[in-house]
Amino acid sequence: MKSRSGLTIVELLIVLAIIATLLGLLLPAVQIVRERARETVCKNNVHQIDLALTQFQGTHKKLPRPGRPGKVGGWIVDILPFIEQQNLHSTIIIGSNVDAAPESLKTPPSIFQCPRSMVLDSAPTGKMLRGHYTLVTLSNRKFLAGIYDSPVDLDVEWVTGPEMDYHAILKKTGPHHDGFHFSNTAQQGVGFMLNGQEVR
Repeated sequence: MKSRSGLTIVELLIVLAIIATLLGLLLPAVQIVRERARETVCKNNVHQIDLALTQFQGTHKKLPRPGRPGKVGGWIVDILPFIEQQNLHSTIIIGSNVDAAPESLKTPPSIFQCPRSMVLDSAPTGKMLRGHYTLVTLSNRKFLAGIYDSPVDLDVEWVTGPEMDYHAILKKTGPHHDGFHFSNTAQQGVGFMLNGQEVR
């Protein structure tokens, strides 16, 4: 009697079941890695924006100008030359209406885009993206508290320079497991705040 070489249907089903089980175990790990990568990019952006803000303050000896609702301008526009975006800065008409902004301003430079916030955003195509990072100040802009992730409910166009008072942001929910990454020149690296408390 000759033996057959090949797989039976039962053996094939067993192999497929094993592969499906392995894929089922692998997919959550891939999701975790993707989420960590998003977090890392956001933290790096916060740090780089803080460095640009520090350079602006060192050069001009003051905070960047505050933004105005519905108008192009504010701290984000002011620090563009300090993040190698001089060409974009030179095309911007400060004080113009956001609705009349050119197509080139609909999407911010990548340093102002947090991948985690991009996942949460639901902006229609063609609409200007909201700001993913917020300048946080104290005592009516007398002091800088730092650069923070924008709260999930803050729907302000990026090109207007989202800004909040420190005490207001303490009550908000952030995009990273309800918390915020933040950076300021008084600390080393990027911190994390959850429920109004700094967590490291």
